[in-house]
Amino acid sequence: MAELVADPVPETRPGYRALARNSAIAAGAVVANGLLSAAILALCAKLGQTAEIGAYTVMTSALAFVVIFLSGGSTLLYLNGTEEQRALVRSQWMLVVVPGLLLGTVAVGAFYAARGYGIGALAAAGVIALGNGLATLQLSDFSRRMRFLESAVLICVSKAVSLVLVVLGVPLTLALAVIGLAQLLAGELILGKHGSLRAKLLHGLSFRRAIQGYKSSRHLFGYSLGELYVARFGTLVLSLVASPAVMGSFGAIVTAYQAIGGVVQSALQVPMVARARDRLGIERSAHPAGFSIAVALACAVPMAAAVAVLAPFLTGTVLSLPHHQAAAWLAVFMLALPFMAVTRALLFNWIGDAHYSRATKAIAILAGVLTVTVAAGVPLFGPLGTAAATAAAEAVALAVILATLQRRAYTLRA
Repeated sequence: MAELVADPVPETRPGYRALARNSAIAAGAVVANGLLSAAILALCAKLGQTAEIGAYTVMTSALAFVVIFLSGGSTLLYLNGTEEQRALVRSQWMLVVVPGLLLGTVAVGAFYAARGYGIGALAAAGVIALGNGLATLQLSDFSRRMRFLESAVLICVSKAVSLVLVVLGVPLTLALAVIGLAQLLAGELILGKHGSLRAKLLHGLSFRRAIQGYKSSRHLFGYSLGELYVARFGTLVLSLVASPAVMGSFGAIVTAYQAIGGVVQSALQVPMVARARDRLGIERSAHPAGFSIAVALACAVPMAAAVAVLAPFLTGTVLSLPHHQAAAWLAVFMLALPFMAVTRALLFNWIGDAHYSRATKAIAILAGVLTVTVAAGVPLFGPLGTAAATAAAEAVALAVILATLQRRAYTLRA
């Protein structure tokens, strides 16, 4: 079938300049998106919508686990796999993930509604989670074809419109839900026949193909689960011991940290996709592993230093958070950023090269260390303990991974 035909192999390979330019575009899009998100959070905080922020944070965190359990490692396979594997992933999502996420929204929403969160905000956050899941596949279509500029424009324009809606008085979760669905529609129009939700690509869905999709992505399930665990576990544990008011302020901080970390990971996605395209014969774009590490450090170190210094201004003047300790939470999160960046550079290289089990083992190390640090820090120190646990886990895990690589290199030389 036409949709399973790979892109033609070009005569020349892209140089470092092209990869660096695409990395800058991908990272810049996340920076712009993060600034717009910060503006939205600041406005919502000033308007007294901390309850909206809290509902958005806990709901999307919980539903992210629902998505990962239902989808396995399919999103990474959709980006790095063959065209046939991508078709299996579409069956998996349309027939299993989306219906399961709708049921999960009801269950998780009922749980947090009983803990004092607004039902309307929780329902809108569930729609956001569904849109985010489908947007992941859509953005993979853009990245797969190295169309980073178009996806950057789409993301930033959507978030800018969300900001306008919040200014006009629309609640945070409702604004993000409406614009998220509009972004999906616009993305499909831009992608044309290559869009993941096009009718002809969705033709022939079956549960048999969905099961095959699970089998094909089984090696990436552990990695995806571990990555999500690392990103959300501390927040979920804190939500069980902290009040909704505290979670409103912490939600703004952890969202900011994840947005900044997303800048790094978006930049690293370019060399990862390039390695996958080279492996699949789509495009000759091989490059050394050191390129990704250089990109990671170039993004992470300046941002971490700048945000740590500006933390009091950002949390007090910009976000107007009622908890004065929020500046310390943000500064401690920034300690984790450089370690996280180097670790993800290594892991993304392995995924691009289809060394999925190696990446899964590495993320399992990080998840194990994080479990210990969160268990020790959150009950004693609350939000500050969550931030410190994240920083400590990233540093220790990177040290273990580098020591393992060094030992492996010594064995090979011997």
